[in-house]
Amino acid sequence: MSTIAWIAVAYWVGTIPSPYLVARLGRRDDIIAEMRRQESPGDAHFLVARKMSGALGGLAIALDILKGFIPALIARASGEDSGTLAWIGVAAVAGHSYPPYFRRSGGRGLTTAAGVSLVIVPKAMVGSGVIALAGTLGKLGGFGTSVGFGLLPIFAIAFGYQATLVAMTAGVVGLIMIRRLEGLEEDRRAGVPMPRAILGRLLFDLPRGKHGS
Repeated sequence: MSTIAWIAVAYWVGTIPSPYLVARLGRRDDIIAEMRRQESPGDAHFLVARKMSGALGGLAIALDILKGFIPALIARASGEDSGTLAWIGVAAVAGHSYPPYFRRSGGRGLTTAAGVSLVIVPKAMVGSGVIALAGTLGKLGGFGTSVGFGLLPIFAIAFGYQATLVAMTAGVVGLIMIRRLEGLEEDRRAGVPMPRAILGRLLFDLPRGKHGS
């Protein structure tokens, strides 16, 4: 299959709205309505976990990881080169973060980024995952994932991955950062100083109203 075809498939799989599907199967129209609202805070996974169950929230996260993991795994098993794998990784995360429909279900891209990275740059992802897990256990989940994924390209370089794969990790981190920075205009209107808003979103993934006074 051509690289363009792989990119199209990876992007399309990435757009599958896992939290939405879980809520739809559970017939929770109230949760779906909250996902659709622009002011709906937080991540759709945690919305499912909070209003349905922790297990279903975990299922939504697992499905989003698999959206990146499965296309990358099939491509690697098919013998695709590193350049194609890199494009698959970026395309899957772009599909997750920027679907052409139901934008609020897109999320920040972390889960799908973890899935593709576990296949394409597994050692680097383990390093990032340990930091992210430590942050979660220390009740600093936003900060832990920010530092962990922010270091993904550094880990990729340290473990000697090819330049194309290092570039993929940088592209994935860039998509996550861009997604987190959305809504800065809302922060400005809410009176949050712009430097604090940028820092809060990038380092702690803070939504509007959580930046402090």
